[in-house]
Amino acid sequence: MTNLTDAAATIGDKASEVRDQAEDLVRSAGKKLQEAHNETAGGLHAAASSVRATGRQGSKAIDNLANNAADKLDATASCVENYDPRDAITGLRRVISRYPARSVVIATAIGLFAGCAISQFTHSCGNSRKGRSM
Repeated sequence: MTNLTDAAATIGDKASEVRDQAEDLVRSAGKKLQEAHNETAGGLHAAASSVRATGRQGSKAIDNLANNAADKLDATASCVENYDPRDAITGLRRVISRYPARSVVIATAIGLFAGCAISQFTHSCGNSRKGRSM
């Protein structure tokens, strides 16, 4: 009975470690996503300013073209700045509720693909470990 209790405690500890690692991974991914988000928006605004400055040095037609391009870059930068991943999740939930059968088929295909990839990865990692220990 103590072996079962010890095993349950070990499993609980491992589950807690996995949960903590998953939370750390999500936090890290969120931070990197936010950094990329900010850099992309900043780069687009800088490109818009550069296009405007260059356009002012040319003729009127080039100036109009440059302003139009800069306006589109600014609009794209604003979209990136205002993008909220929660909106995408809400949209995904709407699509799933509207097309439940298709969603199950797609989720199954993704799960099958992920399972095959993980299985392939673990088998290739196991083979490389066996080769090293011999």
